[in-house]
Amino acid sequence: MSDDNKKNDFEKIDGEMNIVCEFWEFVKDNKKFWLIPIIIILLLLGLLIMLGGTSAAPFIYTLF
Repeated sequence: MSDDNKKNDFEKIDGEMNIVCEFWEFVKDNKKFWLIPIIIILLLLGLLIMLGGTSAAPFIYTLF
């Protein structure tokens, strides 16, 4: 058997759905809408940390 014939479900889904669509389906199916604000806050914090080390840092520091 070649490797092409041994594709599992994750490899088949990889081309069809991205992580955002998969997360939205999970939230919708399991009625876990409380996860959305947590994910948004974590993404914003990550963006703030990432921009804190760049030339945009003086502009961020004036916000606080």
